[in-house]
Amino acid sequence: MMTKRKIDKARGERIRHVRSEILKIGSQEQFAKLLSQHGTPVTRGAVGNWETGKEVGIENLSRICKVAQVNLDWLAYNRGQPKGLAIASFDPDSPDDDPFEAGYTREHWQGSQEGAIPEIDGKLGAGQGQVGEVINLPVGKNAISGHAVKAEWILPIEYLRNEAKASPAKTIVMEVVGDSMSPTYQPGDRVLVDLSQDTMTSDTVYAISDGESEPQIKRLQRVPFSSPTEVIIISDNENLQDFTVELNRLKILGRICGVIARR
Repeated sequence: MMTKRKIDKARGERIRHVRSEILKIGSQEQFAKLLSQHGTPVTRGAVGNWETGKEVGIENLSRICKVAQVNLDWLAYNRGQPKGLAIASFDPDSPDDDPFEAGYTREHWQGSQEGAIPEIDGKLGAGQGQVGEVINLPVGKNAISGHAVKAEWILPIEYLRNEAKASPAKTIVMEVVGDSMSPTYQPGDRVLVDLSQDTMTSDTVYAISDGESEPQIKRLQRVPFSSPTEVIIISDNENLQDFTVELNRLKILGRICGVIARR
């Protein structure tokens, strides 16, 4: 007795969407050739079957996700978003970016539920930071550069607004590396960075860059009566020296509004 194979038309439509809308590939044959470059050969007929909702193995689903840089949970089970992306025009090594204009933004990212905060793969240095991998992805007819979202943190909106004093729609999570801000911020801690607070309004802790190096987490203190305005860059680690720079030499990426830590 033959077993009737299950048809999943919704999954087929998602595969078609990946091919035609995300990868902008017009034909199933071209898509098959592209997938064949990343594993065992794929035929046009196989792609056609997948797009009508016929069975597709997890290996081929994973291959599609790798090529298109979409989430497997979304493609296979319609869970979450197609792309976990927090757009970041900030890349000190990019010749196309003005380092004092560029910054992170959540413009093209949507969480899986209300209150979701994206954690990007870039890391804030309490010492040497890490920009993370910058990838290019199509949005409509254009291309954007950004960081893959490695996790979502679900935090109460009222906590963000009232306790952290952060904008729920403008906040991201970043990991701390290095010990220059110890004991306040330890390696492995996650911090909440409010991207809307990208100017120095008070003496506190910010995510910053000098426009040439990786993003840092530092305490800033304004120097009274200085002209042009100067700030003291402070490391909470008492073994490290503070130093003073002109404020206009810094790019403030956002204010540190909270920390997620295991103590």
